[in-house]
Amino acid sequence: MMNNHEFNRQGTQTETTLCKPRVGAVTELCGISVPVFQAAMAGLSGPALVAAVSNAGGLGHLGALRVLPKTLRGWIHETRRLTDKPFGVNLVPQYGGPDFFEAAFKVVLDEKPKVLSLFYGDFEDIISRAKDVGIVTMVQVGSLSEARKAVRDGADILIAQGIESGGHIRGRVGLTALLPAVVDVAGGLPVLAAGAIGDTRAVRAARCLGASGVWCGTAFLTATECDAHEAYKQKLLDADTDAPKFLTGYSYGWKYGTPHRSIIGKGGWNLLRFMGGGIRKVDDPKMADKLSLYAGQGIGQSKKMLPASVIVKNLAQGFCDATGSTRSSDRSVTPSVKYLSNGAKEDIMHCIMQDRASGMSIEQLSRKYEIAPSDIAGLEGLESTMPILDPDRLTEVEGRFRQLPA
Repeated sequence: MMNNHEFNRQGTQTETTLCKPRVGAVTELCGISVPVFQAAMAGLSGPALVAAVSNAGGLGHLGALRVLPKTLRGWIHETRRLTDKPFGVNLVPQYGGPDFFEAAFKVVLDEKPKVLSLFYGDFEDIISRAKDVGIVTMVQVGSLSEARKAVRDGADILIAQGIESGGHIRGRVGLTALLPAVVDVAGGLPVLAAGAIGDTRAVRAARCLGASGVWCGTAFLTATECDAHEAYKQKLLDADTDAPKFLTGYSYGWKYGTPHRSIIGKGGWNLLRFMGGGIRKVDDPKMADKLSLYAGQGIGQSKKMLPASVIVKNLAQGFCDATGSTRSSDRSVTPSVKYLSNGAKEDIMHCIMQDRASGMSIEQLSRKYEIAPSDIAGLEGLESTMPILDPDRLTEVEGRFRQLPA
């Protein structure tokens, strides 16, 4: 699938109608209409950006790192003035010590935003306290061990962060390897994909790997409502996917050695190039040439400054199904394979064969591919010991798959 085009069996490109995203469990949990989540960015994702994302149907997040509790409360009030839609607050215990974090957390407990997202810490006690007052909790993880702990701690949603991500990075694994692994240990909890997701193609890839939604930071840095300085935004628009580098030195407000990804500043007599950071609208624009600017490897997908509503819409197109249906992806209402084109049937059939060969049950396959169990049951005989590349077996099963209701 390619945006608003597809290729028929002869390879000819044909027009298709753009569709609305499908609605799933994660959107119902967060009270939003599209599973596009704007990642929190300290000092850069303020009320204007957060409200714009939420008004467009996604979920905006205030970045509360290094924000005084009094200021955070004011931001929450300002966001509520700009939108009546749900939004989130992000907390990271990497600045100011435990007392500072607790003060910010108490503001969240008082104000009760729809969602609290957490990163880089042990949140067992925090999650339970937030859930006690009705706040949905999500934890960003960079490894399976972190994912398992977040599940044990009671998180409602997991965010699988690949090493491609911009800003601070927790793990060392690429998203395509990490995401399906986290989905497998999440125990049915929704999992968001984070890392180099900047356009519809990346969203579709994440969805194929099991993501219930996407968590995007760099994609929103160039939004017109973002508090990043115009000089910073222009640096991002001029960059390509090779520009952001994995670094482990200084980064503003974080412990020395904390991994992060940034576009390295200019050389010469410029020590600031060894520090990662972001440039706000109120900062000196010359800093855009000196600092190493936070950015993920999906930056090459951003070509111009756009309103946040347009960015949300573009990303949300990745959650359309093969026919443009707005059919719910709720686990209790799985669509029939009869709604898929022949080409899509073939693609899914091959994926099902491989997963079945690895031991997945029909129920697990139904949840993963959002296909009715009765349709998958039509492929009975896919023994778990079946050689995946056995040509005779492949032909036999493919024949049965094509005979399913159309």
